[in-house]
Amino acid sequence: MSSGEERCWLDRSLAVLSAALPFGLSLARAASSGQWREDLTAVRDLGLVAIGVGGGLSTPLSQALSLLPLGSLTFRTALVSALALALASRLLYAQVRRLLLEAARPSPLPGRSLWRRLRLGGAALAAPAAAGAASAAPGAAASPRLASVLAAIAVLTAALSPTWQREATVGGGAMLATCAALVTLALASVCAERARHAGRAWIGLGALLGATFAESPPAALAALAGSCAIVVARRGLAAERPAADGAPGEPSAPAAGPPRRMLVAAAAAGALTAALLLAPLALRPFAPRAWADIGHALSAGSLAALDVASARTTALAAWSREIGLVSLLIAAAGMAIALARPRARWLAAPFLALLALDTLLPARAAGVLSADPLTPLRSLAVAAIAAGSALGAHAAVRALLATRVPFARSGAVLLVVFQLTLVALTSEEAGFAADRSEQTAAEVWTDEAYGSLEPRSAILVRSPAIAWRIFAARVTRGERPDVLVIPIPLLDRGQVAASLLASERKLTPLLRDLALVGEPSEFALSTLADARPLVLELDPRWSKRLLNHLNVAGIWLEYAPQPLGASDRKLATAQSVVPLRRVLDALSAATVPDSSTASVLASTLRGQSNFVSLLGQRVVAQSYMDRLGELAARDPLVFGGPNRRALTGIRQAFIARRPVRRR
Repeated sequence: MSSGEERCWLDRSLAVLSAALPFGLSLARAASSGQWREDLTAVRDLGLVAIGVGGGLSTPLSQALSLLPLGSLTFRTALVSALALALASRLLYAQVRRLLLEAARPSPLPGRSLWRRLRLGGAALAAPAAAGAASAAPGAAASPRLASVLAAIAVLTAALSPTWQREATVGGGAMLATCAALVTLALASVCAERARHAGRAWIGLGALLGATFAESPPAALAALAGSCAIVVARRGLAAERPAADGAPGEPSAPAAGPPRRMLVAAAAAGALTAALLLAPLALRPFAPRAWADIGHALSAGSLAALDVASARTTALAAWSREIGLVSLLIAAAGMAIALARPRARWLAAPFLALLALDTLLPARAAGVLSADPLTPLRSLAVAAIAAGSALGAHAAVRALLATRVPFARSGAVLLVVFQLTLVALTSEEAGFAADRSEQTAAEVWTDEAYGSLEPRSAILVRSPAIAWRIFAARVTRGERPDVLVIPIPLLDRGQVAASLLASERKLTPLLRDLALVGEPSEFALSTLADARPLVLELDPRWSKRLLNHLNVAGIWLEYAPQPLGASDRKLATAQSVVPLRRVLDALSAATVPDSSTASVLASTLRGQSNFVSLLGQRVVAQSYMDRLGELAARDPLVFGGPNRRALTGIRQAFIARRPVRRR
C-alpha cells in the first residue's frame, strides 16, 4: 500500500465488504422494468440516438452487457451502474483509509528546523531517542485496524445512501460518472507522489479525464478540480529522505511539479480519448433508429428543467437536515485536523474541492422524472462528507484512548457505534427511496397508453417526459413501430420534423402551423385525423373550436375529424375510466411508492377533469377528482404541499356546485 502499512485480514475483509454489500443491495433493488427516470439514457445508450454530450462510457458498456442473457434490457443497463458502484466503493475505501492513517501520524512541528540543523551538525545520536519518545507518546501511533473499521463505515454511509443507491439502480445514472471521477482522483494521487517519474501515469490521468468528460462534463469538472487540488497541495509537502537506524527521514525541499511536457502529453491524451468516445455522436443519426434523431443540442438538462419535484440544495444542507448537525460538526473537525497535518493535507484537499463545487453548483435532491446533470457532484460531495466524518471520529477515538481516564475505551467504542448508526440510517432511507425492483407502474402505463392504441395511430405529445417514455418503450421492447409519435417540444431539433414528414405527408399542415404560430389549426388536425386515428394531450391554450372535436379515450384525448355532440362523448367517457383504474391498481400494489408514474397520472387526471368540466359534465369531472384524491393519499408528492391540496379542495367544490348551462 502507498501508506506503507501492512494489510491484515481485517483490512482485506472490510475492503471486500465495502464493495460487495452496496453491490448486492443495488442489484437487489435494480429496475427490471422501464422507469421514467432512465428513459432518456435508455434511448441514448440502447437506441444509439444522438442526445447531447455524454454517455461516452455508458453507451459501450450498456451495449456490451445487453448481450448477456440475463433479465430484461432495463436490468442489464442497471447492472452497469451496480458494477460502477462496487468499484467506486472499493476506491473510496482505499482513499479514506490512507487519509486516516496519514492524519494520525505525528507531524514535525514548524519550530524544529533549528533542531534539524543541530542534528545535521553532529547530534545524530540523539535521533533514535527522539524518535522513540515520539512513538511512545500517548495516541501517537496510528491503528490500522481502527482506520480500516472507520473507513469501511464511511464508505458504507456513502454507498448505501439514497443518493448513491438511487443512481446505482437504474441504467445510465450518475454512478458511472462518479466512479470515473474517483478513479481519476486515485490516479492523480499516484501522479502527485511521483511527479517527475510517472510519465505513463500522467498520460493515463489525462486519458481518464477525457473519458470522464465523455461520460459527464460535470463529473469531469469535479475530477479536474480534485486532481489540481492534489497536485498543488502535494507540491507544498516536503519530501523525506530516508535515514538509517529507523530514524525519521530528513525533510528536503518541497516536491517538484511535473515537467511541462508531461502536462502537454496528458492534455493531448485527454483530448484524444474524449474525441474517440464522442465520435460516435456524429454517426448516430445514421443508425436504424434515426426517426428519433433530435440533434446534439438536447441533453438531460432540458428534461431535468421540467422536473420541479424538488428544489436545489447543497450536500451540506441535506446532510444536516437528514442525518444531523452533530455528524456534520464531526466531519468539519476531522477536515480541520487533516488540513493541519502536512502529510494528510494533500489527501484531504480533493474532498474539500468536491464540497466547494457542490456548494457552488447544487443539484436537486431527488428528481422524479429525470436525473439532474449535476448529480455526480452531489454523489462525490456525499463521499467527501462521509470521509470527513470518519476523520473526526478517528481523531476523537484516538484522543479518548490517549487520555487514560476511566471508561475511555467504552467511550471510544460508543463513538464507533455512533458512526455505525449512520450506515443504518442512510440505508433505511435508501431502501424506501431507491428500491425499483417492484415498480412496474411505468410499464402498465405504457401498455395502456401506447400498446393498446389502434393500428397506425398518431400521438400528438406535449410533455417531453411522455415522449421519452414512448421512445424508450420502442427501443427496449420494440413496441408499436406503426404508431406515429409527434413530440411537439422536439419538432425544432435535429431531423425530427423531416423524419415525421417522410413517414406521413398529411402532417404538412400541422408542422407548418406549429412552426409559424405554435398552435395547430382545426384544418391541420382534421387532415391528420382523416389519415390516422389521432390521440393527443390537452393544451389549455387551444381554442374552443378544437375542444369540440375532442373525446375522452382513456389516458389520451381522441380527436375526431368532425365536431362531436354530448351523446357522442357519453359512452366514451364511461369507458375511459378502465385504463386509469389499471394504472391506479399498479400504483397501489407496489410496496414502494412510484412517484414518477403517480405524477404523470395526476397530470392526466387533472387534464381530463379540466376538459370534462369545460363541457359541463360536472359529475364525470368530480369522478376524476376523486381518483386524483386517491392517488394523492398514496403518494404525497403528487400535490407537493398543503396549499396545493387546499386549492384542489376548493376546485372540487366549485365543480360539484357549478350549474349546468342551458343551450
